[in-house]
Amino acid sequence: MSFTLHQLHIFAAVAQQKSMTKAAELLKMSQPAVSIQVKKLQEHFGIDLFEVIGKQLYLTEAGRELYHAQILVQQSLENAEMSLSQLRGAMMGSLNIAAVSTAKYVIPYILGAFQKQHANISISLKVSNRAEVISALRENGCDFAVFSQLPSDLALDYTDLIDNPLVFAAAKDHPKLRKRLKVAELKDEALVLREKGSGTRMVMEELFEKEEIRINPVMELSTNEGVKHAIMAGIGISLVSEFSLRLEKVHGQIGILNVVGFPINSTWKLVHLRGKSLSPLAQTFKTYIQQTELTTSTYGIPTI
Repeated sequence: MSFTLHQLHIFAAVAQQKSMTKAAELLKMSQPAVSIQVKKLQEHFGIDLFEVIGKQLYLTEAGRELYHAQILVQQSLENAEMSLSQLRGAMMGSLNIAAVSTAKYVIPYILGAFQKQHANISISLKVSNRAEVISALRENGCDFAVFSQLPSDLALDYTDLIDNPLVFAAAKDHPKLRKRLKVAELKDEALVLREKGSGTRMVMEELFEKEEIRINPVMELSTNEGVKHAIMAGIGISLVSEFSLRLEKVHGQIGILNVVGFPINSTWKLVHLRGKSLSPLAQTFKTYIQQTELTTSTYGIPTI
């Protein structure tokens, strides 16, 4: 094998950045030096790894195969480093988590509790919408993902993290705040919803379908913060995670409707692709979750 791990590292940077220049900046190399290493790699395999479309680089079919192989090689090396660190008696490495936006109110506390037990590890947490988290999971771009509603089109293994109580939130001066309500009595309320595909919206759509209530939102927003501000502005009510309302409740900025059967609980889940080879650190984290009591007090999560 006449190519090197260094060349594979450079190749991967170009593939990710879709640009020799940007990859060179990322790697703190000159652009000609990056080009030379990529050229040597292509000469070794005797096939083009990139093609230029509209002044931008894209992987060819051969390039995609090599990029996938590079990811596996990199993961194997990282796993080996973690295993060797365990033999030295210290857990080391990096844990990468992708989480849906509503989980940001609890997942940092869970990760923080774990990190206190393993001071030499680093943790990367990316919080984004459901579609982006699914993409990271599908493309093996994270060790774990965190959802409350699992994607139906992927083969997954999961471990329960903690209950996610859902409530109907309304403006602080909403006329029905002090009334005991049935879900059917919400049929005439203006509804503020997350974007289609959001886990909370999926729960709300299923709930209203059972009650034969038509959902006709007055506003759709892509973030939980946006939904809360729309509620506070009196635009409408919405189903939200009770964890997300802690500060608004403390400051009297938002109210929770007294609806029969609520709060209802979904559960945040720690998810990985079925068959994925977990690193020693990832396996240690999964075991930690499985063996830890799933309560807010365990992780020091603030409650209302």
